[in-house]
Amino acid sequence: MDTIFVDHKLDIGGGQHLFLDGNSKITAGNGTFAEPVANAFSLPSGKDGACPYATPACLASCYTLGLKKHAPALAEKFSHNERVMREILAEENDEQWLASLEVIAQYAQSNCSAGFRWHVSGDVFSLDYADWIAQVCKAAPDVPFWIYTRSFPYLEPLVGIPNLVVNLSADRDNWIQALEASMAHGWLRLCYMSTQGEVPPLLPSDVIFPDYSLRGRDLDDPTTSPWWQGLTQIQRRSVCPPDMFGQSEKLRCGPCKKCMVNP
Repeated sequence: MDTIFVDHKLDIGGGQHLFLDGNSKITAGNGTFAEPVANAFSLPSGKDGACPYATPACLASCYTLGLKKHAPALAEKFSHNERVMREILAEENDEQWLASLEVIAQYAQSNCSAGFRWHVSGDVFSLDYADWIAQVCKAAPDVPFWIYTRSFPYLEPLVGIPNLVVNLSADRDNWIQALEASMAHGWLRLCYMSTQGEVPPLLPSDVIFPDYSLRGRDLDDPTTSPWWQGLTQIQRRSVCPPDMFGQSEKLRCGPCKKCMVNP
């Protein structure tokens, strides 16, 4: 079954609105694989979007950079979110700032009790934006939030929030910086994207995301993949199941939760 994408428009007052999004993989239990519920907030990806610390490796493998061509309506919603957020943060309009976070928090409380993800596309682009994300999480304390980020200089406002799991996105280009950031903040989880088959030393709580060429989805038995065969048993337990084996009702973020609980 193909991944299904959804979006939801939220009025934040003052004539402004933001879009939430979601898809079958990240539903996390708020809906089903076939009928996902919007449970994410996203921005455009890439250096020209909202990924200030994108690496060559992640740009080469980014699954959202082609949205303008393959899903232009969704790509425009992500771009709209970035424009509105930058305006809200730049204008220092306390009323709009508070309204925007309260509306998303209320939506998450009512519709995303099983989990809300920051950024299917895009990343944390400033300290002010990181603080806004933190305040949304605090305003919806019963919702488990999770995030992947390469924006290590903007981590401070996000760390230590009980209902926000911070995952550091790492690859061969930023591995040392990711490891240093993890250590500096009490061993945050590393989510490593392997693009050439490499797997650095990882803790059991860390996660491995195999790039497209390493996955076994097209094989009758994905475990016969040469890359999989070369992994240790401990490494295999760290691999993202939906990415490696294909997505389904059982193979999605909700049932897995590898990235959704603190290590």
